[in-house]
Amino acid sequence: MRTIRDVFLIKSSLPVESSMADISAPDSFGGGDPRAKKSTPQIIRVKKLELELTYMNNPTIFNAINKIVQTIMSGKHLLVAKDPKVEAYFTKFLKSLGNSGSDITWEELLSKIYQYQCIYGGSWIENIFNKKGNRIVDWDIIDPKKMDYAKDGNGNIILDKSGNPIGYVESLPFGTVIENDIEPPKDVSEKLTMPPNSIFMKREMIAYIKLFSVGDSFYPLGLIEPIYKTSLRKLNIEEALANSIWRHGFPTIVAEVGDANHEPTPQQIQSILDKLKTSSNKQELSVPYYYKVNYLKSEGIADIKENLNYFRAQEIAGLGIPAPFATGGGEATNRATLGNQQDMYQLTLRDIVDKTIESIRKYMFKPICDLEGFDEVPNLVWELLGTQELDERGKRLANYARYGLVDADDNMKKYIRKIEKIPDPPEPEQQPLPEQPPQQPIQPTE
Repeated sequence: MRTIRDVFLIKSSLPVESSMADISAPDSFGGGDPRAKKSTPQIIRVKKLELELTYMNNPTIFNAINKIVQTIMSGKHLLVAKDPKVEAYFTKFLKSLGNSGSDITWEELLSKIYQYQCIYGGSWIENIFNKKGNRIVDWDIIDPKKMDYAKDGNGNIILDKSGNPIGYVESLPFGTVIENDIEPPKDVSEKLTMPPNSIFMKREMIAYIKLFSVGDSFYPLGLIEPIYKTSLRKLNIEEALANSIWRHGFPTIVAEVGDANHEPTPQQIQSILDKLKTSSNKQELSVPYYYKVNYLKSEGIADIKENLNYFRAQEIAGLGIPAPFATGGGEATNRATLGNQQDMYQLTLRDIVDKTIESIRKYMFKPICDLEGFDEVPNLVWELLGTQELDERGKRLANYARYGLVDADDNMKKYIRKIEKIPDPPEPEQQPLPEQPPQQPIQPTE
């Protein structure tokens, strides 16, 4: 009799006579000794201020990023934990955000995290501790333009033995009063070089939520940086097109003064120039017959528009969003093609959501669980986006329950009611017990 491996032609580097029972996992995965070393990237990156200005001044990028964030936030999301104590604690914690040091709600914080990831590549969240420093009591988002890793005098990131950054530095505007400054560790202060008017923040005080990473993953990529130069070129072409359209509608007037028999004087040239400056398309101009007045017309407007459409298409391709969603227009796209684009768009959003959820659990939820002594780290369940996908999921669940693959028990019903926001059924009214007739005392027998 052949094995399953032979049936499916699965090749293995193990000997044929060996089995999975022979392979034993180590008792503990801790105590590793990494040999590879991380280093500060030397590639010159686009400044965060330039990324922010691109988001603010490019309508296509502005609308596309807003649509991505709005679509993600429209999905139903809830915090889930098996331990009721953990779920109750975090539910109360999220509702009380903004009461212990910041002024932001949980929904606003999530929206900002996704927005900053798309613009800058990452979001910086401060884990706000209490005065004793033994509990995290709040979260607040930090402007990414002010944050960087703690570096030495050569501009290299200071790392610990495991290759993790020892801390971060927040640069503040000049004139800002710095209070409660944190002293860096002694072994770090000798290497650390901080910009003027900046503060040091320990690693556990910051949750750095990254989107796309390259190299040693210190500086992430957002959606704007790969198309930054494309955006600049498009904006320059738009300015040239605007000037061409202006000249086409209001062409420049050129006057030729004099001929072979009438040599112009400087006074005549200055006189006709003054008249042209004060003239408009609604005014008449009278000049001698040896004056020639013509218009400078702008040519090649159609070619400029074609090039502009090319750069706009490159922007949309880099953003990973269907063109009708990015531009808000109804391009001539058939329904099947638009459906395929919608499916790919859902995959893009799902990838962003999954990356973000995992980072939130690791850098925001887990530190709280460690300090509070919880054995479980809660999870964020983000529902699939789009009404079509929701309908298909409902049909799948119904089929699963029909064929016995999913038990429609009380826990499943409670979960479905929670994600669909269906109110709980009313408690059954307890029927009063029927009144019992009073018992007659038993008469003793004679």
